[in-house]
Amino acid sequence: MALFKFNARKPFRVRSLRRDRETDATRAARLLGLVEGLRKEIERERDGLRDRHESIATQAAFSQQALEDGQDTSMSPVINDLTDVLIRYSARIAALEKQIDFVTGLRAQAELFPYENEDIATAAPAPRRRLA
Repeated sequence: MALFKFNARKPFRVRSLRRDRETDATRAARLLGLVEGLRKEIERERDGLRDRHESIATQAAFSQQALEDGQDTSMSPVINDLTDVLIRYSARIAALEKQIDFVTGLRAQAELFPYENEDIATAAPAPRRRLA
């Protein structure tokens, strides 16, 4: 009993280099799109937090000024709360900056993705002629 049956009418076929490159290019485009989407999402969050941070910093400054001027002595707890929020926002903004740097590095690597196997593909032996 033969393990492999040879059919001369249906010879064994291999994928073409062109098809492999197209597949790699499609994957690379999806990968770049995903990484770019992540970067934009993180930047939107960071930008929103920066806007809120500036607003709270302004509010805290006016509250501090009112406290120092003796206009409102009940502002001390409010200023403490605003300070805590500013600290949390600053920490989150810093974390988002690190994420943006990381995703930017991923994008640089993803841009190389379709070329990673280029050496392997070009070093492949030339297709042989059919013997039959």
